[in-house]
Amino acid sequence: MSLTANPALQSNALLDALLLAATGGILDANVFVSHGHVFACSMTGNVVFLGVAVFSHDWGEIVRHLVPIGGFFAGVTASKYARSRLTERSLLLLGLTFEALVLFVLGWLPTSCPHMVFTIIIAFVAAFQVASYRRVGSFSYNSTFVTGNLRDVAEGLYDAIAPGAILEVREKGRAHALALGLICLCFLAGAVIGAWAGPRFANYSLWLAEPLLITATLRVLRHYPQHIQ
Repeated sequence: MSLTANPALQSNALLDALLLAATGGILDANVFVSHGHVFACSMTGNVVFLGVAVFSHDWGEIVRHLVPIGGFFAGVTASKYARSRLTERSLLLLGLTFEALVLFVLGWLPTSCPHMVFTIIIAFVAAFQVASYRRVGSFSYNSTFVTGNLRDVAEGLYDAIAPGAILEVREKGRAHALALGLICLCFLAGAVIGAWAGPRFANYSLWLAEPLLITATLRVLRHYPQHIQ
């Protein structure tokens, strides 16, 4: 049974996506503010900064922005490997549990710990999350950066109001815009929380993502049948 074939799982997937989008916002803002002004999740920003550093021949900045990109590649590769050997339910549980444990451990580390250690580890677990959670019902989305999500919101709104569009297209566009719009808002809310908490609570602020990840894990245990593929 696939996720997209079951309406109940589609509804549950949206709630999971909101939780994970907020988590992605918390991690990106927290790492940017507190660990060297790089992004742990949004690789687009790191690539832009990397390009500026290459142009400026700033080798320290080049390395600093290559590190999370390397962690991202490693996380996606690990997810691909696990996906070929696990059911979807097991993959989601593995990724969420692993991410929650990693953030809990990182929260205990002192602020003197090298920034690159944080960025590469968080980039790895965030990439594993991105590669594991890809869809809300029939819609694809990304839980750690919003460019594609915002594009889909705009396209959904157009379909919902386009002159001459049939009812089915309007309804699908409306649902698409609503789902992806909520995901973008949750990412924004998470980013605000992460930016506020990082300077105040240091690495302990990573624990703000724990309730979200634990809730998502419990939802997978409850709502995803063990035989889902």
